[in-house]
Formats: sequence, structure tokens, C-alpha cells
Amino acid sequence: MSARHILLLVVTLALAGCGITPRAPAPPADWERNAAALAARDDWTLSGKIGVRAPAGNGAATLDWSQHGEAWRLVLGGALGMGRLVLDGGTDGIAWRDARGRAGHHADPDALVAELWGWPLPVAALRYWVRGIPQPGVAVEQPAFATAGPSRFAQAGWRIEASEHRAVDGLALPTRLRVSGYGAVLTLVVREWSLGEL
Repeated sequence: MSARHILLLVVTLALAGCGITPRAPAPPADWERNAAALAARDDWTLSGKIGVRAPAGNGAATLDWSQHGEAWRLVLGGALGMGRLVLDGGTDGIAWRDARGRAGHHADPDALVAELWGWPLPVAALRYWVRGIPQPGVAVEQPAFATAGPSRFAQAGWRIEASEHRAVDGLALPTRLRVSGYGAVLTLVVREWSLGEL
């Protein structure tokens, strides 16, 4: 597996450049309450598409992401023409396998991205950012939530912008998310969200 392919599989832990979701209603006015409720829901699934644009190259893939506490699984389709790619992550790092039966493991996803791309994508933050909320314990460099319009904030040198939302179990979840920084842009378009039980 080339460095470019490994890079896409790690980066796509997050995020798709095709418009497949209709325009959603404006996000809720009470962002702090919505964010607190979303932070408490760490059992969820999403499906959609992700696009990556960076100096090292561009790519796009379909994705299905399941998060259960610290453990997650990401299934990518059409990743740089590789076919199906399955990623499993948790506290012990990230394992991958592709449609050709090749597999591997890396203990530190952040370090892997930095080695391959030269910029420090905080992989652990993505499980929060895809929900449109800041990662706990990390300084927010701009106001976390706008009083009107989409949620926007910055952390660790990255700008996160959720421009479209959908109501799921009474909570507003992003259906279009843009993460930009260090010369890269990740775009996620979510077709379907599902939240697990509290």
C-alpha cells in the first residue's frame, strides 16, 4: 500500500465533496445545549461521502462510520480506486485492511498522518468535529458557536465549519462539514445519521 493510500485511509477518518443532502433547516439557536447533548452521545453511525484536497493529492470516497465510545470502524468505498477499505480504531491505534487482503496497523494515527503528509491532523478530534462540536480539553481559538447561522470554530490550527444540519432525535447534526488547515481541506457530506441510546 502506497503512502498516498495510507494517507487517505487515515485522513478519511473524518471527512466528501458531492452534494447529496438537501438543504437543511437553520441550526438551533441554543448551541450550548445542543453541543452538550451531542457530546454525551458517543455511540453513533453516519454514512455519506468525503473529499480530501491537499498538496499531497486529492481523493474522494464513500464512507460508513460507526463510533462506540473509544472504538470506531470506518468503511470506505472507491478510495483512490482501491475499492473497499476497512479501518478499525481505538485506544491501541488504527488497523486497516483492503479489498486485496492487505492489512496493517499503526499505534499513533496522528503521527502517521504527520509522517506521510507533513501536517498534524488531530485524528482523535474528528469524532467530535463531525458532530459539529469542539474536542473537549482543547482550546477553542474562536467563539465555538455563532448565534445565528452555521456552527464555526477553530482548534489546533484547524477551522471547522458546519454549514448544513439535520434534526436527529431532537438534536441538530451537521450534514455538510468543512475542515481546513495546514494547506488541506476535508469536506464531509452526510447522507444519514443515527444516534445510539444514552
